[in-house]
Amino acid sequence: MQRAPSVWSLALVAAALACAPFMRGLLQGEPVFAPLKLLYHFEPWRSLPNAPQPPPWDVLVWDGVAQFYVWRDLVHRGWLGADGGWWNPYALCGTPLLANSQSAPYYLPHILAMLLPTWLGVSALAYFHLFWAGLGMGLWLRQRGLGIGAFVGMGLWMLSLFFVSWLPLSSVPATLSWFGWLLWGLEQVRTRGVRMLPGFALIWGLMLLAGHLQFAFYGALLSLLYALWLGYETRADGGLLRYGLTVGAGYLLGGMLAAAQVLPALDLAGYSHRQAVASEAGYAAYVRTALPLFHLITAYFPTAFGDPRTGDYWGAVHYAELALSVGAFGWLFALMGVRRRGQGAFWLGVGLIALLIALGAPLTRLLYFYVPGFSATGSPARILCLWAFSVAALAAHGVADPRGWRMGLGAWLAILAACLLLTLTTLPAGVSRAPLWAGIGASAFLLAAIGLAVGLAWVGLQRTRGDQVRPALFAILAVAPMVVYALGYPWTAPRAAAFPPLPDLPALGVGERVAALNTRWSLYEPPSARMPPNTAAMYRLPDVGGYDSLLPRHAKRFLDLLNGQDSAPPENGNMQFVKQLRPELAYLRVRAVLTPEGWISLPPAPVRLQPLEVLPDEEAVWTRLQANPFPDAIPVWGAAAQQAVQEYGAGALVPNATVVWEAYRADSLRLRVVNPASKTAWLLITDTWYPGWQATVNGKPAPVLQANGAFRTVPIPSGEAIVEMRFQPRSVQTGMSLCMLFAAVALLVWGWSLLRRSE
Repeated sequence: MQRAPSVWSLALVAAALACAPFMRGLLQGEPVFAPLKLLYHFEPWRSLPNAPQPPPWDVLVWDGVAQFYVWRDLVHRGWLGADGGWWNPYALCGTPLLANSQSAPYYLPHILAMLLPTWLGVSALAYFHLFWAGLGMGLWLRQRGLGIGAFVGMGLWMLSLFFVSWLPLSSVPATLSWFGWLLWGLEQVRTRGVRMLPGFALIWGLMLLAGHLQFAFYGALLSLLYALWLGYETRADGGLLRYGLTVGAGYLLGGMLAAAQVLPALDLAGYSHRQAVASEAGYAAYVRTALPLFHLITAYFPTAFGDPRTGDYWGAVHYAELALSVGAFGWLFALMGVRRRGQGAFWLGVGLIALLIALGAPLTRLLYFYVPGFSATGSPARILCLWAFSVAALAAHGVADPRGWRMGLGAWLAILAACLLLTLTTLPAGVSRAPLWAGIGASAFLLAAIGLAVGLAWVGLQRTRGDQVRPALFAILAVAPMVVYALGYPWTAPRAAAFPPLPDLPALGVGERVAALNTRWSLYEPPSARMPPNTAAMYRLPDVGGYDSLLPRHAKRFLDLLNGQDSAPPENGNMQFVKQLRPELAYLRVRAVLTPEGWISLPPAPVRLQPLEVLPDEEAVWTRLQANPFPDAIPVWGAAAQQAVQEYGAGALVPNATVVWEAYRADSLRLRVVNPASKTAWLLITDTWYPGWQATVNGKPAPVLQANGAFRTVPIPSGEAIVEMRFQPRSVQTGMSLCMLFAAVALLVWGWSLLRRSE
């Protein structure tokens, strides 16, 4: 066994390597680690004086602005304002925030980052998760007895093309950063037993809380496979049952820790616009985003199909979705680490499983049709995160024990030839090969330069201390190409580019909204859009449009009805536009609309209280709304509506009512309503209905019905009434109780461990 590196040396190297993607921005005076300069492709930012030159358009990286930066800011302000970050009032007439999972308000690093301004918080979190991923990988490899190989595995994982390409989308690196820690935790459970139960549960729970449930699924798959492998290794030593029970309890406790965030996400999945039954047509569309065979060459030459950082990427799908490289030399050392048994065999198996799923092999079909919810996930190629992790682990073993270098080199050359052949034979007909050879040449030149430099150093030192420096030179050869690639990371911005003040923004009253007219989006060029969905939230302008990976389908359906077409552009089904300027927008409390000519004002809708019309089912409601999105009688359905009519009456149309919005916060609102009629009528509040909204009228509980398809209605008695609403979802309360139970169990186990140790 090699001499294990110290924890401090691993931490220092991880901290140094994590600086690589930040260096370019810091040297250019751009300390904000977010792709904010993409804003300047759009109005109104493009017309600002001294607007920075935007980088090449990248539709996936745009999510780092419109979703992750905005969500970080909303959660940051929610915590500081004691709103809790449960509801987002700034998109889609209100939509769940906590339940979208990726906003991750209960993730511990996000809670700590609330002490920082948003621009600094997102930068610190990006650096931390890069560092944390490397440290976790290094500590796990150290636990396995690796020396210099621990540094190699650490560097290749944290700077793998997959990890670095997804850095702008903060929930992805946050989730990936826990993969190494999961394996370290399992090793600790095997050696320390029940004493490590709370620690492993904490790691598992924090990975779930990090926010990206698809990548958390891959982390769960990785840890389960490794737990089974460790069980296989443990069987001869005895204690297999105790190990299995401890690991199972750890998964259960970690799920309890994350329940306050995961349970609301599961609730929203049931109401989501993405809810769909797995079908053959859906599967055909799903595997169209799989890794094509001709892209396998990028394992050796990452820029074979161009580089998105310079805007000349021409490969399939998106660069980040197909990022499988850990560098050609890293791949060489990985092949040197393959063995017939032991860790070399295990990680070869995991890597091949991940690669087959990414390629859309029959195994992908099993996941799509038989794993609940998997059909609603993104590209199957995203499982390449497990491929990158496996290759990094193999490379660590290859450097630690390079005895298989002849077989590894032979396999490396043979696979290179096979990848070249596959690329030339499967690349679609009519596609020029010239850019491909140019991209391969650029990557090959860099590899040759690094290889030559390391080779010269080896020759120079061979006579004096060859055995001592060889492992270090191997490590440099493996990791250096990935460091060079990371140094060119372009997604940084100056502080002044972080949503600067805009002239001529409309002044809104309490509860009022804006809308931005947009009709087009684009995957390949800057879209001709104005104030794209979610960006208005940074100026605290509630918007009718919105952008979220999980949004209530009834909210989308109403916006589709109002637009007279699908609100989403064909390129992105999660993005919801206001596509037409219609007078009915006034009923959504829209007071200003951003058009190609600028902001225009919209007159307010008439204030009224209305009667209820109970219809047989939800489809009958939507049929009624086709003729008039806001009829005189509010259409409702269901047992709750029938009971409310029996208790409060159906009401009547009251055209001369008074409604004053007194407060409109993230998780609550308050109105003063005057009903001049002699009996109860109903107030339609055009905020998205969702379970968990509770109302009081004059301090007494009142029903909140789903009304007009997507909104809320409450009964208003005769005279003056104070209506208050608060968002208190039961799933959050249940999750909080489970989290407290986790804390109690963890304290009991730790206390028991301390008592045992003292004895």
